[in-house]
Amino acid sequence: MSPAAPQAHDDVESRVLAVIARAMDRPVSDVTPESSLEEDLGAQSLDFLDIAFSLEREFRIQFPRTDFLQRASDHFGEENLLKDGVVTPFGLQLLALGMPEIDSAKLKSGLRVAELQKMFTVATFIRVVRQLLESKAQMDRLCPNCKTEMTESNALPEFICKACNTVVPVPSGDDVLFRHLLAVEQEARNSRAGAS
Repeated sequence: MSPAAPQAHDDVESRVLAVIARAMDRPVSDVTPESSLEEDLGAQSLDFLDIAFSLEREFRIQFPRTDFLQRASDHFGEENLLKDGVVTPFGLQLLALGMPEIDSAKLKSGLRVAELQKMFTVATFIRVVRQLLESKAQMDRLCPNCKTEMTESNALPEFICKACNTVVPVPSGDDVLFRHLLAVEQEARNSRAGAS
């Protein structure tokens, strides 16, 4: 069977808005894609975790356990992205490409890594959910063992073969977003080559 079509963008957005509104104990009308999680909605660190877990349950996906700069640091080396707690020009370029929902005017020289969380908007969660759903939709639905069509679990981010009980987990958010990071880095490299 071919991969499933990803969910409609409007449906994903409205469901993410509803999840965040519930997590923040706000009416949905208070939550827009442009809402800053910290400044507009008053989110704190535990709220970010609660939102991520709630979105995992809502969409049966596995949210990444690391943020964008942590994934980038693991790949490119922290010294290439941060110097004394300040994001380097290369780090700023990766952020602009990888997190396009962040106001580009705020991604300027001297940006401290501690300031980044304040820039996260509801659109950040919408983008990540869409990426994870697109990755899930691209999964082959045939069991790797018996080639029977698998069904999605009602509770966990996985597919189950009812014929042979094989379980195939949905790719982790860290894996999906790492592949996205590599694509962003290639785009950054092409941009630098074009500027030379």
